[in-house]
This record gives sequence, C-alpha cells and structure tokens, in this order.
Amino acid sequence: MTEMTLTASVRQGTGKGVARKLRQAGQLPAIVYGVGEPVPIQCDAHEADLLVHALHGSERLISLQLSGSGGSEQQRHVLLKSVQTTAVGAKLLHIDFHEVDVTKTVHVSVEVHAQGKPVGEKEGGILQQVTYEVHIECLPTIIPEFLTLDVSGLQIGDSLHVSDLPFPEGVKVLSALEDTLFVVVAPRVEEEAAAAVEPGAVPVEGAASAEGAAAPKAEGEDKE
Repeated sequence: MTEMTLTASVRQGTGKGVARKLRQAGQLPAIVYGVGEPVPIQCDAHEADLLVHALHGSERLISLQLSGSGGSEQQRHVLLKSVQTTAVGAKLLHIDFHEVDVTKTVHVSVEVHAQGKPVGEKEGGILQQVTYEVHIECLPTIIPEFLTLDVSGLQIGDSLHVSDLPFPEGVKVLSALEDTLFVVVAPRVEEEAAAAVEPGAVPVEGAASAEGAAAPKAEGEDKE
C-alpha cells in the first residue's frame, strides 16, 4: 500500500473568522483528533483537495508532515475521518483527521471491486453489487486500497459473499461472512399493463404534490 502525504502547519487561532480568512488565502482549516489533545492545523487547500479526491472516501494511512512554532517539525500518522464541503460545488471547507498508532490495529471500511465479466451475462443476466464495502481490522500500515473479487464464473442466480473474498495476510474481516457482495440476476420482465399510467389517474393518498412540498432545509453554518 502506498502511503499518502500531506504538509500542514499548526494553526494559530480558531473560530469562523479565522477559518474564513484562511480560506481566502488559499489555506484550509483542519483538526487532528486521536492521540493527545486535538490539534488545529491548516494546509494548502489545493493539496488537500487532491488528497481527498485521491482517497475516494476510503480510509488509508496519511503521513502528516506537521510544522509548528519555532520551526519544529514532526510526522504524524492519520486517517481522514470526515470532510465538510459547500452545498454547491462541493468546495472543501474543513477536514477532520484521526491520529493513529501504527503499532496498533484499527477498524476501517474498504471498498470491494468486481473483476471480470460473469458468464451469466451472455445469457442476459445482470451483475448487481449488493454490498460495496466491508469492515476489517488491521495495522494502519497495511490497510488495502480496495479488495478485488473475481466474478467471471457467476451464472444467472449465482452469488458471491464476504466469505469468498481473498483477504491479505494480517487483515481480519469484521463484516458478516454470509453478507452478499455480488449476484447475477435474470433480466426483469416488465408488464406494460402494470407500468402504464392511465390519463386522469387519481394520485396515491398521502403523496406530496410539487406545489405543497416543503422547501429543502438550508445547510448549517461553517464548522468554523
């Protein structure tokens, strides 16, 4: 597994006003929880955006190169736990990191990817992924980027489960082994009579009309 890196510095001052000025200067406010007291930090907004997109929501070990007051520097190992973005455009506003001890195991979620094309698709079958990630326990240094499962042997009606996954050495599965990951289903036969909507049909009782629908709730204020 390739360890990701991020350069940051200890942030002087907190609050919404400070965070707003940081963003205007191209910096992103963040915080590190975990070992010891929470540490407010700041990092280059573009660098942080590239990191978040590279992770694709996965939990992978990040080497945080942190500089403090007086020119001191230290390395911390963290996992990205949550991000706050704008409601429009998904622009980063704030990141939460969780510091980990690389000598102790952690519980994380890892995506599952399909490999190959099921033979059942030749008969019109459709591959469906039921579960997209599994929960595992391992050292932070060996967290897989993702897990791959060969689906090429699946016929219509066949399925694969968590128990079929090949787990790397040192990785312990926490998800239920019987949980279904992939299944090949027969194509659905839609009955036109059931799908057709007759003109002048009476709406189902309790259905909300567009005119009477409640306006969407506004996003909460910035975290800082």
